[in-house]
Amino acid sequence: MQIKQTITEFFPPKPTTTEADLPSLAGKTYLITGGAAGIGKELARMLYSANATVYIAGRSLSNIEKAKTEIMENPSQGMKVELSSGKILPLILDLSDLPTIKPAVQELERQVTTIDSVFLNAGVMTPPSGSKTTQGYELQWGTNVVGHFLLQKLMMPLLQASAKQTGEARIIWVASDGSNMSPSPDGIYWDDINGDKTGLRPWNLYAQSKAGNIILAAETARRYGADNIATASLNPGHLKTELQRHSNSYLAQLVGCALMYDARYGALTELFVGFTDQVSTKNNGQYFLPWGRPGNMADHILKGLENGSGNRLWELLDKETARFS
Repeated sequence: MQIKQTITEFFPPKPTTTEADLPSLAGKTYLITGGAAGIGKELARMLYSANATVYIAGRSLSNIEKAKTEIMENPSQGMKVELSSGKILPLILDLSDLPTIKPAVQELERQVTTIDSVFLNAGVMTPPSGSKTTQGYELQWGTNVVGHFLLQKLMMPLLQASAKQTGEARIIWVASDGSNMSPSPDGIYWDDINGDKTGLRPWNLYAQSKAGNIILAAETARRYGADNIATASLNPGHLKTELQRHSNSYLAQLVGCALMYDARYGALTELFVGFTDQVSTKNNGQYFLPWGRPGNMADHILKGLENGSGNRLWELLDKETARFS
């Protein structure tokens, strides 16, 4: 079953949902981390073009403004909305520097009272060995997992308010099929999360971080489903984005070009998970495949969740980020 699924992740069927299927999202508000480039930018384009207010969360105001200009000048084509009344707004934070996150959320709370969905999309993949966050986490773990965990924790009151008002809010965790290569028995190197003790390679640590995303999505669903918070994780697909910028292997780049798709397709995966009725609090914490299909997380990650890995990771991160919240 897993081999068959892996093949379809490299060669997905045509999308069943595209931006053309979106209704008007006027009055709706969304937040996308890493929305100034890659699939986050393409998702922002789709939501903006459907009249939504879109907050792009990132480190660089200039990059966000550049993305905003490009999106407004080139909105999604073939949509029901001819002239968007949407907005694109910046939210300046650095997921690799935890003290920047709370002030950003406080600024967001001054501007809005609800958030309909959060797309935890930003990510780092295979940076140079030894790369660290400001607080000393291995860069992929600190950005992909710890920073997003803290952001979600701080944004939960807005999400709960939105769920109370509209009946549901969503949190979408962008993972990867790289999670399949995370360690047994449950996806996390508990005795060496930073990889310093055993000299873990960046790829091993990337796989761990993506397993962490899946685990946290499932645990969020378990903890907040009763508050009408629907959560899911996904593999957006194999895509041509800046995520691969650290790869220095010519062979990897050559093979990648032959097997990778435009960033828009990854955005379609996120769009599907963000709006499909297959995501709900009744079937919370699911994992989805490109370009929008229910799938199966790796067996060892699922077994780990059944044995309490979600609670273990949550409690660890909650303790570590307490002083920043």
